[in-house]
Amino acid sequence: MTGLDAARAALGRRLRAVAEFLTDDDLGGSSTATCLDILARAVARDPHDARIWLLATAVAGGYPTSHEVVLIRRELLLARPGEELGAVLTGIAATASAASGSESDLELVIGGVLVDVHFCATHAHNTGIQRVVRNTAPFWVDRGAVPVAWTPDGTGYRRLGSEQEELALRWRSGLGGTSEDRTASPVIVPIGGTVLVPEVPAAEHLDRLTAVAAFSGARVGLIGYDAIPIASAEDVPVEESNRFANYVTLVKHATTVSAISATTAEEFRGIRHAVGAQGLRGPEIMQELLPQTPLRAEVGARDRSDDPLVLMVGSIEPRKNQLGALAAGRLLHRRGVRFRMVFVGGGSAVELERLRKAIGEARADGMQVELRSGLRDAEMTDLYAQAACFVFPSLQEGYGLPIAEALSLGVPVVTSDYGAMAEVAAAGGCLLVDPRDDAAIAEAVASILEDDSVRSELEAQIRHRPAGTWEDYADVVWRQLVVSE
Repeated sequence: MTGLDAARAALGRRLRAVAEFLTDDDLGGSSTATCLDILARAVARDPHDARIWLLATAVAGGYPTSHEVVLIRRELLLARPGEELGAVLTGIAATASAASGSESDLELVIGGVLVDVHFCATHAHNTGIQRVVRNTAPFWVDRGAVPVAWTPDGTGYRRLGSEQEELALRWRSGLGGTSEDRTASPVIVPIGGTVLVPEVPAAEHLDRLTAVAAFSGARVGLIGYDAIPIASAEDVPVEESNRFANYVTLVKHATTVSAISATTAEEFRGIRHAVGAQGLRGPEIMQELLPQTPLRAEVGARDRSDDPLVLMVGSIEPRKNQLGALAAGRLLHRRGVRFRMVFVGGGSAVELERLRKAIGEARADGMQVELRSGLRDAEMTDLYAQAACFVFPSLQEGYGLPIAEALSLGVPVVTSDYGAMAEVAAAGGCLLVDPRDDAAIAEAVASILEDDSVRSELEAQIRHRPAGTWEDYADVVWRQLVVSE
C-alpha cells in the first residue's frame, strides 16, 4: 500500500469513527470521498462549532486551529448549490493544517476527562508547576481521567508511552533526561467531557488547544499559577512574556480557572474583565491554596552544631531577589552575626553568573555562602532540616511553594509582606518584610538567629498551622474544574 493509499484508508476510518456524531445517514459501503461529502453536507445543514471542529479533526487527523475552524465554517456557508463540499473541506485541510494526509487513527473519549501532562511527561524538570502537576494528576487518573501528551507533530493529544507515564505520574528524585515517544498511536478526541490543563502549555500547542476550548464543546479547566510574565515583565525574558500573552488566548476561552491563591485569582479575574471588551464571558475564576506538604523524603534529626544555616530555594532570576537576600546576609556578616548561607536553584547562564559574581564578592569579605543546583529531594530535605531560617524575599509569586515546603519541615521563614507570600504566611511561622528593603530582611533574619523567644514563637506557630494533603487539594480542584457547572 502506498503512502497515499494508507492516508486515504486512515481518512476513511476517521470519518466513520465520527459519523454517528455528525449525521443520521448510513454511510454503508460508501467510498471515502462519498463519506466525506455526506458528512460535510450534514455539517453544512447544522454548522455548530463543535460539529465543524470534529469533522475538521477527522479530515486532518489532528486538531484544527481556530483559524481553520472559522475558515471551514465560512466556506460551508458560502458553498454554492451542488458544490462538492468534501473537496472544499479537503482543500482547506491540505493548505492550512500541518496534519493533512495523516495516517493517524482517532480514539474518541466520550464525556470523559483528559489531563494534559505533556511537559511533565517529556521532561524530568521538577520545580514549581511540575510539583503541582505530579502531586495532583495521579489522583485524577485514579478517578478515571486519561493522562495525555501531544503527538510528536504537535497536532493532537495521544496516550502516554511507558517512559512518559513514569515521568508524569510516578516521578521520583533522580529521574533525568527527556522522553519523546514516537510510536504510532491514535489521536485522542474529546467528545464533550473535560480537558484539564494543569500546566502552562508550550507556545506551539496553544493555537490548537485554544480551538479545543473555543469550538470543540469540551469543557477546558486550567490551574492558574500567576500573571508574572506580564505583571513583572521587566524581570523575565521577553519570550516568557510573549508566551503568556498567547496563553491568555487559551484562558479567555477556558471554562474554569482554579487559581492557586487569592492573589492569583485576582490576576485572572483581571484577564476575565479585560476580555469582556471582545464580547467574551471569559472563564469562571475559583481558588484553592496549595497545601503545605513536605518534599517526598524522610526528615532526619536537626544538627545545628555548625554556624546556623540560612537557606533560600528558588530559580535564579531577578524576581526571586536572591541578590537582595545576599545583600542582607552581607549586612549581618559585617555586624558579626555568625551563620552560613546557601542558595539552591538553577537558571539562565546570565543570571547564574550574576549571582556567582555577587557570591564571590561576599566570600572575599569572609562570608560563608554558596550556590547549589541539581539537588535531589533527599538532599533538599536534608538542607531544610539543617536550616535555622528560610529566606524568600521574592518580588512576586503566584504562591511560593518553597515557603510551604520550609514550613512543613518546621523552618521559620522570612518572606515578603504582600501578595501570595503573605497569604501563605498568614497561618503563622513567618516574619514579613518589605522585600525591596535589604536592611529589613537582615533584621528579620537576625531576630530568628539571635532571639530565642522569636524563634520559639515562630516554631510554635508552625506546629499549629493547618495541615493539608495533595489528595485533598486534587479533590477540590477536580470538583471545581470537572464537576462545577
